[in-house]
Amino acid sequence: MKRTKNYIGMAVLIWTVVLLCRCTPIDYYYSDFLENAEKVYPGRVDSISFKPGYKRAAIKSLISTDSRVTRLKISWGLNETFETAINVDDIARYKEILIPNIEEGIYTFDIRTFDAEGNQSMRAEIFGRVYGPDYSGNLNNRIIEQIRKDGLDLVVNWIPESGDTTLLGTEVAYLTPAGDSAKVFTDAAIHQTRLPNYKANTRINYRTLYQPTALAIDTFSAATQHIDPVSYIPTERTLHPRTNWSVVAFSSEEPANNRSATKAIDGDVATFWITRYSVNPTDYPNHFITIDMKDALQVDGFFFAQKNGDRKVRELEILISQDNQTWESMGRHLLAAVDRTNQYIDLSARKTFRYFKIVPLSGHDAQKQPGLAEIGTFTVGN
Repeated sequence: MKRTKNYIGMAVLIWTVVLLCRCTPIDYYYSDFLENAEKVYPGRVDSISFKPGYKRAAIKSLISTDSRVTRLKISWGLNETFETAINVDDIARYKEILIPNIEEGIYTFDIRTFDAEGNQSMRAEIFGRVYGPDYSGNLNNRIIEQIRKDGLDLVVNWIPESGDTTLLGTEVAYLTPAGDSAKVFTDAAIHQTRLPNYKANTRINYRTLYQPTALAIDTFSAATQHIDPVSYIPTERTLHPRTNWSVVAFSSEEPANNRSATKAIDGDVATFWITRYSVNPTDYPNHFITIDMKDALQVDGFFFAQKNGDRKVRELEILISQDNQTWESMGRHLLAAVDRTNQYIDLSARKTFRYFKIVPLSGHDAQKQPGLAEIGTFTVGN
């Protein structure tokens, strides 16, 4: 009797399962599959190249052969985006997209394609730097070595640059005797510019052009300089003897390898002053060196020789004083990144003073402790 009851209970259970199955919609059993069906991915771009510019960039890529692609979206930075349509003629071809209004910086650009239903491709990306005023503001003009007259022409000689592959050349603008504007461009590899038929006693303007990469879509330039050529026509400079000069103050000096401040006036370009970097390093803008010439001298200008290697000074300020207490600024000046070669800075008028102070303001590299091989003063003519 007990076995009969067990059979009856099992039969009831089986019929219950059957009835439940008959009351459940058939799509219940594959709804999860439908919800997670294979996602549609339009073809993504390939063979990407990045072309930087001034607060803009161009991205060139090979559009997929997927004919469903109708749109392309580029994202970078903090939710910055740019979109463009993909036409039938763009399919399976290279397309270059110019993106305006990008803030200066280094970015990873995310590139995705879309179809008409809004499905997006897998991610493609490229890394690139966009240039702007910070980059342009740090560009230097070539340094004029001398200017000479050759008949009706003016000839400008440039100090050779040391391997800057981004430098394209220098553009010089001037006037002809008829009052017409003329312009001459000189390639970076050429160290002389001839200005044909130059109007005497007029100023010339020049700027040096740069291309940060071979693919750059914009040309960059240093700030235009306006000069009177007469001041560059060679005159005999007489350097003041420095045998009795002394360094009366300095911000710091590097004890390692005797990079002391006195090396800046020892007459040897192979030795140099470097501000302290090994222990408790100093930093811009707190560097300076003060020199006592012992007597009040007539001075028409200053000369500087950069050390070899790194830590070259890019910009400095010159101050003069009679008593080492009250100072007069002679302005801020730029130095070229040239090893152990005197660079001359002419004053606008002759000055008489005993003390002068040199304040390095920035360098040609990322090092924060500048160095100088030689510092001195000179007179011109009588």
